Amino acid sequence: MDKVFRPAQAKSSFFWGIILLTIIDVPLLVFLLLSYQGFSFLLIIIIVILVFVDGLFLSLSFLGKRMSFRIRQDDFLITLGFSKREIPYSTIKDVKISETTLLIRLFGASWPGFHWGLYRARDIGNIWVYSTKISGEFVIIELVDGKKVAVSPENSKLLFNELDSRKRRFDTTKFVEDFGPSMRTVYLQVASVAAAFFVFLGYLLWIYPQLPEIIPVHFDFNLIPNRWGHKSELFLIAGIAAIFPIINSILVLKFGKYAKSMMIFLGLIFISVIFLFFGIVYFTQSLI
Repeated sequence: MDKVFRPAQAKSSFFWGIILLTIIDVPLLVFLLLSYQGFSFLLIIIIVILVFVDGLFLSLSFLGKRMSFRIRQDDFLITLGFSKREIPYSTIKDVKISETTLLIRLFGASWPGFHWGLYRARDIGNIWVYSTKISGEFVIIELVDGKKVAVSPENSKLLFNELDSRKRRFDTTKFVEDFGPSMRTVYLQVASVAAAFFVFLGYLLWIYPQLPEIIPVHFDFNLIPNRWGHKSELFLIAGIAAIFPIINSILVLKFGKYAKSMMIFLGLIFISVIFLFFGIVYFTQSLI
């Protein structure tokens, strides 16, 4: 029968996450609203992106609380939201309990109550982390391929005993773990986001000759146009939109192989933002 271990609880993590976002968001929103004095394309885009980013960060605190470490018959399963990492006992070289501090995040995500990715840890070096804390007692799993994994269960000693006992029952193999998506999946994600952008760009180029020379580009809080400009300003929106498939390509091609769930999430976010640009152009066209 499987044994499930919960992560060490960071009870105030969600509270500190809200405080951190408030410190960042409130001055920025006040500055934006005072600067624009109404709705413009850029203001709408910035606010929507800010909401997406805030939702992403707050979801990390919930992911930390729902993290689990499961002792199964043949492997150790780490569950992190929709992402799972299986570590066969035959690939474990050593298990120990160690006091350490996560010093530098090389790849991954870090937020109050949630720390995941590749870190450099004090007295250990590079290590993959699945944790709700940045310092204290961790269970360190060393694999036969040289990788190290750190987890932070509520009861470190009990998890250590279970892993050490299971490891002794299996012969160590030369298995090299591959826990990321295939490069075909990575390229497919990059192509999907790029396709969303080209659909938007194609629509803009299709309607552009039909638009009058002067179009609404700024709106008051009742969404009534209060500034008009040349239709070429729409290409400024297209230029901003082009940034997102570029950022996505850089992140996914460099880091997507490490985490399938992160890659899918980025794809959904960037495609949603691009279709936001599509909606802005469509809304402007409907006013003409």
